[in-house]
Amino acid sequence: MAQRAPIARQDRVVAWLLLAFMVLGSLVLWIGIPVFGLWALSKVTSSIGGHLLGAVLLIPPAMLAFSLALFWMNHLYFRVTGILGDEDDDEEGARRLRGPLEPILVFSLVAAVVSLVVWILFVSPNVPQLQVV
Repeated sequence: MAQRAPIARQDRVVAWLLLAFMVLGSLVLWIGIPVFGLWALSKVTSSIGGHLLGAVLLIPPAMLAFSLALFWMNHLYFRVTGILGDEDDDEEGARRLRGPLEPILVFSLVAAVVSLVVWILFVSPNVPQLQVV
């Protein structure tokens, strides 16, 4: 196994910026796109059926397109840090690299779910009332 060369200072700065963009992008993926999509649909549609149909048909593809940009940033992070080189690794075959994006996505999903629960229980003006039968 070959030793990697040390990372230059400007490459470390770019790597940290990419990490910051991946964290912010993950939060946008789980919180920003659905909230903005629902808000935009509320301005365009007048019926609840149209709003629901638009949300089901438009928000998941928007999230998919944005996640492709996040995966591109993850790949760019591998290039900048030297994890992915230009040489071909035939002996390892098709290996799967796990980058920083995986834990970032999991953490941001948990943060989105927690913020949704906090919003529903404490902030929303229409707090659901649980009735015991």
